[in-house]
Amino acid sequence: MLNLVRDRMRLSQIILLNALIDGRDRLREAIARPIRDERGQTPTEYLMIVGLMAAVILIAFVTFFWNTVKTGASQWANKVNTAIMGTNITP
Repeated sequence: MLNLVRDRMRLSQIILLNALIDGRDRLREAIARPIRDERGQTPTEYLMIVGLMAAVILIAFVTFFWNTVKTGASQWANKVNTAIMGTNITP
């Protein structure tokens, strides 16, 4: 009789330990899944490359061509300013 109780106790301990091990493994998998998941990386990488290219082009433009287009940009900025402020509106 004592052996039967002892065996049942050991069986319940084994079941509990297996449940804890399974839970630990599922938790590890749930934590590791977002780290290994590479879905969506390609669009992000493309956007980063396009942004880097735009920055390089803008720096090159400002460095080499700014003196050429400075007057045109200044005139455009003045026209935008007068359009927003409404200074040239006649009733």
